[in-house]
Amino acid sequence: MVTLREIRDGDEEWIFEACQDPEIQRWTRVPRPYQRSHAEEFVATRGLAELAVWVVCDDERPIGVIGVHSVDPTTGDAEIGYWVAPWGRGRRATSMAIEVVATWASERSDVRALTAKIAEGNLASQRCVQRAGFVAAERIVDGCHDGDRTTTAILFRLSLG
Repeated sequence: MVTLREIRDGDEEWIFEACQDPEIQRWTRVPRPYQRSHAEEFVATRGLAELAVWVVCDDERPIGVIGVHSVDPTTGDAEIGYWVAPWGRGRRATSMAIEVVATWASERSDVRALTAKIAEGNLASQRCVQRAGFVAAERIVDGCHDGDRTTTAILFRLSLG
């Protein structure tokens, strides 16, 4: 069963281990190389740079992080981001976590839709949002990272209203 919880002291070790994964480093904005101090700072600030952030757990074992980066006050679009450690992949946990965040967002008066900007080559992440009900809305040239280079992104959208 997938659950979300707040970041807490003691999460540093598994976050550090997870962020050594080449796929997380390729498709996300985590620092590279990812040092233990990055994990310590993330846990200490509880993801303060995000509007909201949670640890994704599968049967209480931490497997990833999901968050809402921001809400555009003009459109009500809330951008999400996430990553899942290698030991948590292949069980549809990410899609289920996205659905939980969608429920949270639907209860906020300032959010009308969730969006996810995903690199064109990141097919696994695209499948996750599609399983959660997102649809491809537009292509954004140079909109995402693919390792050390920028690449075309696909903006996926889930209307909440």
